[in-house]
Amino acid sequence: MAWVPYTTNQYSISDNLGGRSGKLEVSSVSIVVSEHESLDSCLRPSRTSLMVVLAQARRQSAGSRDSAPSDTKPKRGRKKRVKASQSDSSMQDEDAETKMKISAAAKISAARSLARKLSEEKAAAAAAAELLSKEIVDDETGKHLKQSVENEVANFAKEAGSADAAARMARKGGATASLAELEQLKKENRELQALLLQLARDREEAEEKLKQLPNLTRTTGESSPPTVPKKKKPASVKLLDDAIASAEDSIAYLPDTPIEVGSGLEILYNLAKGPLPSHDAVPVLKIGYNRWERIEKFEMHPVQGHADWYRVKVELPSLLFRVDFVIEDKNSGAVDNNNGQDFSIDLDRAPSAEEVTAQRVKLLDAFESKMVERFANEEEKIYESAMKAATGAAKEAKLAFAAKRKKEILQEARDVVEERRGSSTEESPQKVFKWLSQPSAGSTSTLLYNKSSGALKSSTSVSVMVGYDSWWMQDTEAIDMVPASKADLPKDLEDGEWWKADVSVWNTAATLDFAFCDGNRQNWDNAGGSDYHSKVANSTPSEALVQLVFEALEASDTSDAINGEALAEKRVFQRASMKARASRTRRELQRKFLFTVPMVPQAGQKATVYYNPDRTVLRGRPDVFISGGFNRFKHSEKIEAQLMEPAVPEAGGLGFLQATIDIPADAHTLDLSFADSGDLHGGFHDTNNGLGYHINVSGSNMDEPPLFVAHVASEMAPIAKAGGLGDVVTALGRAVQEEGHQVEVVIPKYDCIDYSQVENLVLDREFMWEGVQVKVWKGIVEDLPTTFLEPCNGLVWVGTIYTDIYSDYHRFGVLCSCALHYLLSESQKRPSLIHCHDWQSAPVAFMDRQGVPCAFTIHNMDFGADLIGRAVETSEASTTVSPTYAVEIGGHVAIAPHHHKFYGIRNGIDVDIWDPSADSALPLSYTHENVFEGKAAAKQALRERMNLADGDVPIVACVTRLTHQKGIHLIKHAAWRAMERGAQFVLLGSAPDPAVQADFDALAEDLKRQYPDRARFWFAYDEPLSHLIFAGSDMFLVPSMFEPCGLTQMIAMRYGTIPVVRRTGGLADTVFDIDDDIEKAKAAGMETNGFSFDGADSGGLDYALNRGLSLYFSDKEAWNKLSQRVMLMDWSWTNPAKDYIEIYYKALS
Repeated sequence: MAWVPYTTNQYSISDNLGGRSGKLEVSSVSIVVSEHESLDSCLRPSRTSLMVVLAQARRQSAGSRDSAPSDTKPKRGRKKRVKASQSDSSMQDEDAETKMKISAAAKISAARSLARKLSEEKAAAAAAAELLSKEIVDDETGKHLKQSVENEVANFAKEAGSADAAARMARKGGATASLAELEQLKKENRELQALLLQLARDREEAEEKLKQLPNLTRTTGESSPPTVPKKKKPASVKLLDDAIASAEDSIAYLPDTPIEVGSGLEILYNLAKGPLPSHDAVPVLKIGYNRWERIEKFEMHPVQGHADWYRVKVELPSLLFRVDFVIEDKNSGAVDNNNGQDFSIDLDRAPSAEEVTAQRVKLLDAFESKMVERFANEEEKIYESAMKAATGAAKEAKLAFAAKRKKEILQEARDVVEERRGSSTEESPQKVFKWLSQPSAGSTSTLLYNKSSGALKSSTSVSVMVGYDSWWMQDTEAIDMVPASKADLPKDLEDGEWWKADVSVWNTAATLDFAFCDGNRQNWDNAGGSDYHSKVANSTPSEALVQLVFEALEASDTSDAINGEALAEKRVFQRASMKARASRTRRELQRKFLFTVPMVPQAGQKATVYYNPDRTVLRGRPDVFISGGFNRFKHSEKIEAQLMEPAVPEAGGLGFLQATIDIPADAHTLDLSFADSGDLHGGFHDTNNGLGYHINVSGSNMDEPPLFVAHVASEMAPIAKAGGLGDVVTALGRAVQEEGHQVEVVIPKYDCIDYSQVENLVLDREFMWEGVQVKVWKGIVEDLPTTFLEPCNGLVWVGTIYTDIYSDYHRFGVLCSCALHYLLSESQKRPSLIHCHDWQSAPVAFMDRQGVPCAFTIHNMDFGADLIGRAVETSEASTTVSPTYAVEIGGHVAIAPHHHKFYGIRNGIDVDIWDPSADSALPLSYTHENVFEGKAAAKQALRERMNLADGDVPIVACVTRLTHQKGIHLIKHAAWRAMERGAQFVLLGSAPDPAVQADFDALAEDLKRQYPDRARFWFAYDEPLSHLIFAGSDMFLVPSMFEPCGLTQMIAMRYGTIPVVRRTGGLADTVFDIDDDIEKAKAAGMETNGFSFDGADSGGLDYALNRGLSLYFSDKEAWNKLSQRVMLMDWSWTNPAKDYIEIYYKALS
């Protein structure tokens, strides 16, 4: 191929590239042009050639202006260019989120191309090796084939790495710098075009050519395409014979390149000129679009009349910046890849890689926007339906409360009547007294008394004290008696000094009780201390009396009943509303990578599953296969692995993929998993961390059977509680029960239990176990069926839940054995699954459960690690109380071998107990709507209670056990820091260690002396005060060294108080720093809500606390909005319960 130098002499053009006018002297700039190459091809230089020409021109320009040494001029020129780029307004206007999307898409595309190319080249390398081993090709050709494959893979790996680095820079805010470089390239291209325009001999011809110039930019960091084999044949020659005749290489095109995107062409290949075995090879065109991100294969056919030549026609897509291809032998698998560089088709008017990616991002955004709009409408319908059901459920709850309250009042009335009339009194003989007529209910009868017959014969006055029904309620009447005349006395009455009185008989009295006394009530005639008693005629029957008492009690209870009904209605509606919002949030988070159309699949119909591997562990994989089943994989029909297709074909495989599934009529659940291979035993898999993806199906003719979960625990709130474990057992049990499953709690029948809070407690049965009689008691605690086991050997009769650790190991070991025997052999129904908690009930997991699965939860890894380790090993699934704590303890020797079945699930709080809208400990109930008024009232009450000064300053509070785990050194520092910043500090808690308590006693005295009205410590448990602190404080401090979950930070937010926490365990999962955790909160479907810090020193604490105090003092409006925002966050058990149910199903599988 001949080359002709195209050289200019000296031209003078205007220079404004450096920001000032001047003359640019260009001399002897040579541009080498092929004799068959047009000017416009020479005007499409690579980035390298652009930089060389411009650098040369600038050095000359700088030299003429400054006469400075030549080696300093390029540096100055480059600096000026960067400055100009940074000031470009178009760059500043680009949306940052779009930039990051484009960078991420480029990274994923490069990774997918690399993975696809690796897969293809692996087969090619194997084929080359086989050809070499069979001596079908010679050693040199075989080695050449193998080496070219390795070179190609290396190039793709480098490009994937570059794309990954660019995406990371974009996420860190470097997208602007990256795109600024791109803009700089665009400017340099424009400058070079102007330069070449001046250099052209024929200006008009050059201008005409420049009009046809395509966009000259390439994606930053993209390597230039490999050299395309040059063809002498002019592009205008379209005859096949001429194309073949003029081809000197193994490849020819018809029409000749460059080819416009979106058009078609024929590719011709000469088998004899390539490295493939020619005697029996069947050439196949393997074409890769946009750096091999999508591959197609076309078998080539012989060209009639031209030996060794093969042809195939290809239609090019429009969103195309590059086309590469290789020729593969269909029989052997060997590949001709142009010496490891692949063949490349020169494109005309092709967009740049970045422009293609940007267009794809737009298409994907449009698709997702369409889906979001669609689902928003469906979500509204679901929410409206849920709220309608919630309204009905709330009304039912109101009626149920009223019915329950009536039942309670009726029972109370029966108890009253039983107590009132249950004690029988014998009627007294009428000797010293006489009724002129039998006393009758509601009437008046005359009572006669013979004063001369007894102790009052010397008294000058007589009174009678009258009551009824064994002196019920001490409701008595004193009646003065008067002497009776003979006319008043019946004829058969004995002689004596008779006095009389008219007695009004109570309407409901069954008996009258009376005694006689003198006027001074000093001397009594009361039948020797037994009093006198007479039956009442026409007495109200007991059942009628019960009704009367019931009506009286109900009337007196009106206000409480109304409030109780309203509260019951509100709480049910609130829980239903929380549940509906939580379910919606879960669906919205999952829809970022997985959803179905319709949103709720219908049994007996088709559903399209959409899955976005770019947002999962399958990111960058070239292919994705879907598989699964139905009804928690228990249905006979299975979803065999099938390849998913792009939901937006023009997006080049980016974004969502889709597959259509036929759903059986008896399916209630759609179960899914994903992989990058149809072979389930290899490759990458997305199984939702082993849990699978499960989507509810509507309209099934078979309902999902409920689970029966039995909790075995050492604690249960509120009846037997020593820590947070009891709260979890009760609240989790209730939440799972509300999801429609059956739940039972099994605990020891301690003698320290508050049995007044146990409803319907009865002795159900007894059994013998290991020579010990065990009593089984049944009752209801917080709406949960509860079984109390009482071994009659004294193990539970020690006055407390826990004693010493060594004794408790034995006590709870026996209790676990007893509980397991009850569940497997004595209970009326065997549970689907047993859930045991912490070391106390860990032995249940490694005892003989006779095939019943077990889930085990670690509440605190610091105690009983040996028992915990055995339980984690033998249970079907294990959990701990927050995701971050799961990570923190994941390396423990007891857990590390079992990561495949270990999960972190955040605890919740009981939103009924911790409810500022119905908290009797607060001076004013409040919600997020009146949070300012409510917290102001609570703050005032707290200051009065703690004797703190009034003022518009924040209160920093801490409610905790004073142990080293809780970060006591940071609590001390926070108290002093709050004082220094003008705030107030309140502490509620005590230390089990006397030395620690002494330190805090001293601290309290120091603060009281130096800041008498700004700091208060309360070293005793006080439940109502804790409620007042949560509501009345502004900031709540939790600086724990480790915290498996923590509840107080969530309770504080429930009351509109802003948490300040150390980033550890559950604190890291619930508190999202307003400055540092914006993206983290968004990924969790939350908003920022507090202040966090790392480290264990005072500097870390100051970082968080100072920012909180500064925001309070400087921007009260922002502070109030933050307080409102945290109140609206859902820390209930709704979401955690759903997660635990998924764990239960995993254990069952």
